[in-house]
Amino acid sequence: MSHSITASAQRGAPIAPTICNYGAGHFLTNSKGVFYISKDGEGNDRPAKWICSPIQIVAKTRDERNGEWGRLLEWRDDDGTLHRWAMPLEMLEGDGTDVRRELARLGLQISSNQSERSLLAAYIKVSPVEARARCVERLGWHDGVFVLPSGAIGKSDEMRVFQNSHAVEPAYAIAGTVADWRENVATLAQGNSRLAFAISVAFAGALADITGEDSGGFHFRGASSSGKSTSLRVAASVWGNPSEYVRLWRGTVNGLEGMAVMHNDGLLILDEISQIDPGAAGDAAYMLANGQGKVRAQRNGMARPPQRWRLFFLSAGEESLSAIMARAGKRTSAGQEIRLADIEADAGAGMGIFEDIHGHPNAAAVAGAIKSASDMYHGAVGLAWLENLAANRDQLAVSLREAIECFVADIVPVDAASQVGRVARRFALAGVAGELATHYGLTGWPEGEAMRGARLCFNAWLEAFGGNGNREARAIVEHVRAFFEKHGASRFEFMQATDDQRIYNRAGFFCNKADGSREFLVLGEAFRSEICDGFNERTVKRVLIDVGMLLPGKDGQPTTTVRVPCLGPTKVYVCRYNGG
Repeated sequence: MSHSITASAQRGAPIAPTICNYGAGHFLTNSKGVFYISKDGEGNDRPAKWICSPIQIVAKTRDERNGEWGRLLEWRDDDGTLHRWAMPLEMLEGDGTDVRRELARLGLQISSNQSERSLLAAYIKVSPVEARARCVERLGWHDGVFVLPSGAIGKSDEMRVFQNSHAVEPAYAIAGTVADWRENVATLAQGNSRLAFAISVAFAGALADITGEDSGGFHFRGASSSGKSTSLRVAASVWGNPSEYVRLWRGTVNGLEGMAVMHNDGLLILDEISQIDPGAAGDAAYMLANGQGKVRAQRNGMARPPQRWRLFFLSAGEESLSAIMARAGKRTSAGQEIRLADIEADAGAGMGIFEDIHGHPNAAAVAGAIKSASDMYHGAVGLAWLENLAANRDQLAVSLREAIECFVADIVPVDAASQVGRVARRFALAGVAGELATHYGLTGWPEGEAMRGARLCFNAWLEAFGGNGNREARAIVEHVRAFFEKHGASRFEFMQATDDQRIYNRAGFFCNKADGSREFLVLGEAFRSEICDGFNERTVKRVLIDVGMLLPGKDGQPTTTVRVPCLGPTKVYVCRYNGG
């Protein structure tokens, strides 16, 4: 069908009419829409065909390698709200359905006539445009500019826009003002270490690139109704509507890759860790913290560069990561545990996650108040935070690193293992972020509030982690002790055993010493496949020698040559274990 050029105008500034030749006619764009006008056999103009409501092609887009070309489109919906979309040109190399679907979803009115609908793709392709914009496939910092779905914050020599045809939809949203959020949400977090820390973590993701710190996560663990979800809600309110911003662990590791890219240099929030496949839980935590996805093939068979990101992620659930993996018969490694720091959600004041309920009758009432306030006021403070960072980025790096070093030096025990120091840096960055946000007038908290929350949460993590020592070393010792407790009496044969006392499925031999202690002579294969199961063999040997459980030979090597029944001279691992 055709559409009259006198159709009602869209809200917003008038669009200057433009004409673009195409085929045997031309496109006409004005404040009333996009039209196609062709000529009949006698050279007269046919009735104008209305294609869609007004849409402008603002710039040609391409990536840093001058590939992934696209068009930056701009239009207003029926409410006058401005929309921008960096559309990859590859999406037009079909029937254009996906393009029309996305434009319609965001309020562009499109003709219902198939012939006019098909002209929309041609209009986007042939419209002359000289302006250029650099497109990026992930949100976050790019050469000092922070790219968001709706635009970029910061100064750059060239316009930068987000363009990704395969992305998970970001959940950034704004409702209310910074003052609304500060006075109704942040004020209820004050005096509550877990809530203040969660908000600080929400700010911290954007500082990781500036300070050069690693990605990583925090997991609030606690019983049902302890307030875990409230901590996630206040953190989410920094960036968007908590009901939409908080995601679930449920899904595949591949799916988490897409979400991680969409939260690059920001905060990813995942609730209900018990819903993830127990067998994939450890890999998921490791992947998110390492900041890199899998290498995959492109359609042409060439390897596609893996997706990369920097982010902080918050998690919650009734179980820890190690408990989840145990259900699949897996044991967490030290690397996995330090990448997702487990924090007891209960703050110890008898009110679950709360320590101060701010005059409310009980914890449930203040949790309800936080939910209502965060639903009404969210997102504006995150935008203000990025504006402050972009304006001061060059001056921040040195002072922030110094603040992190001071926190770590103050809170990490002098005899702590390097693993503890690594996790402490992540807590420090969160505390520093919260203090900087307070300095910018965003939280309304007194100075030191964010650091107090980071300190208390770090202490809770350290206690659950098991103190100052190396977590992997403790795990190795615990594993070896468990092995001897389980098999010491059933799979180790007495050195003076008679033929009728031989052990089936033998792991080694034992002998009793004069001082009453017992030594286990572990055969090589049993040591490698069972004692070292799940750990690096060299590390196991070093740890067991250090704690005195493995007695090296006279030559200093981990094995000792001993004459054992039926086997003769054999290299064995001499282990001492008395059940302590």
